Amino acid sequence: MPHMKNMVRSVRESIGVGMLYEIVLVDGGSTDGTIEWCKAQSDVVLVEQGALLGAVEAFNAGFGKASGEYVIAANDDIKFVDESILCAIRYMQDNPDVGCGCFWQDRGGKSWHIEYMPAILDGKQISHVYGQVAIYPRWLGDKVGWWGDYLHTYGGDNELSCHILELGYKIRAVPCACIHDSQVYDELRKINNEIYHNPSHVARKGRPHNDSLTWGLHWQHKGAAYKGMTGPIVKVDGVAISNSLDRRLRILYMPIYEPGHPVQKGSKRGLREALSHVGLVYEYDYMDMCQAKGKKFGVDHTFDLANIWKPNLFVFQVQGTEEYTAPIMAGLRAEHPSAVFVNWNGDYHPDVLHSQQYMDLLKQFHLTGLVTTSVVEKYTQVGVPWFYWQIGYEESDAGPLHDTPKHDVVFLANGYSEVRYKLARQLRKLKCDVGIYGAWPPEYKPNGSTLYDFDAGQRLYRAAKFAISDNQWKRATGFVSNRLFQAMAAGGAMFLQQHFDGLKLLGLRDGEHLVVWQDFHDLQDKIHYYMAHEDERKAIADVGTVEILENHSFDVRVMELLDELRVRGLWPLYP
Repeated sequence: MPHMKNMVRSVRESIGVGMLYEIVLVDGGSTDGTIEWCKAQSDVVLVEQGALLGAVEAFNAGFGKASGEYVIAANDDIKFVDESILCAIRYMQDNPDVGCGCFWQDRGGKSWHIEYMPAILDGKQISHVYGQVAIYPRWLGDKVGWWGDYLHTYGGDNELSCHILELGYKIRAVPCACIHDSQVYDELRKINNEIYHNPSHVARKGRPHNDSLTWGLHWQHKGAAYKGMTGPIVKVDGVAISNSLDRRLRILYMPIYEPGHPVQKGSKRGLREALSHVGLVYEYDYMDMCQAKGKKFGVDHTFDLANIWKPNLFVFQVQGTEEYTAPIMAGLRAEHPSAVFVNWNGDYHPDVLHSQQYMDLLKQFHLTGLVTTSVVEKYTQVGVPWFYWQIGYEESDAGPLHDTPKHDVVFLANGYSEVRYKLARQLRKLKCDVGIYGAWPPEYKPNGSTLYDFDAGQRLYRAAKFAISDNQWKRATGFVSNRLFQAMAAGGAMFLQQHFDGLKLLGLRDGEHLVVWQDFHDLQDKIHYYMAHEDERKAIADVGTVEILENHSFDVRVMELLDELRVRGLWPLYP
């Protein structure tokens, strides 16, 4: 089991964050805890055969459970090296006439190599590469029957490769896609070698393995034209069946995660998932890498990933110049002249937004999305291409639990300014049940913290009557906290937003979708009014929820981005 765990870990590391994947494992009656471990893994699909039925039947069972566009066939004692899976997916996308992409391996202590099998080309017997650890389009494997039904333990990968070649698809080694193959002599291999015999042991005695012999006889040609030659007849005049997979948009997505809160990588997934609905996404946490291994390493890795993935669209969240500078971004663009570079600044820090260094950096992007229009006059003057691009809500289907507090008023925010401290003190004096959540000094008696826990936040919003948001940036036109979107999308609570300039930029109307307040006295009066007019409160809350769900999801935001790229002549991104 340790080797299998290492293989699974290497899959996760190699494919990274952003792409949908599954790991299909076929178990032949394990009793060492493997089954229990597999069932506890959210990304593992387990096929329990209950007994050792042979590798061919096991792999076929795994292929039958696979649901992705591509399938990678591998044993449990290998490890994928670095971003090899990413390399393989990109290669198959760019080469639709390839039906099998082989991973380089170091099996048997050899240097990196690909295995060969007999084949026939132009009427001559040749050796041709075949897929051992390899990636295949799933539709193609389904079409040819994967590993067939007449072999037991060995030769299934040869069988699949033969059918692929005879359909006119190529088998190629994927550049830079590698696996370490430890060829562990475990109990399974011991059983196979004792019962079914190890092919290398049999070969040393001067005779073929039973499966190899069976495969060779199956693919031996009887006709006079080939004079007993063995292997597939390699078709070179085009494919017999067109590849049904479309070329997908490739996106390299580089978000910002707040240090010290690893939960974000699971909870802040809205933009990543929305981008994945229009293309293949690979996510790179550049800030974490720069902090862990140094800025130079983190920036160099950006270039490495870009050369591996060859994205059509770069989506950055760069809110300063600590990691990337204008010359660095210019260098990246020079290496990928046909790609489109987009940046999204989802926060408001006026000292950064107005700095010359930052504006010089933004000039290197084709487009920058902003959550405030307060800087657009300056940006237009200096030549920064911009558009107003707000945040969306993070999806959740969490409902109130039996122990979820049913507050009249909830305020989910962190206490970090005197203005906010004053608001919290005032809220505590209201003659109703007030719940304050977040990072606050003890004297404010916070009810808990829901920071980046959007399920917990949604439960509170759905159980409450009112959700509150303040405005600490009076000059930031169009800027509003993400709690507006989270609370209104959750439903239940009517949203009370302190006035900010630019509400119409969001398409929201006071008194219809939410209620705007000016100062605390105004807020207090409105809470009292709507407490006494439940029907009006609920109607506004319901209309606001529908508006947010329909027009402020991250899927809508991505469509807004693509529309903006079209307007600017930057779409489509590839032929």
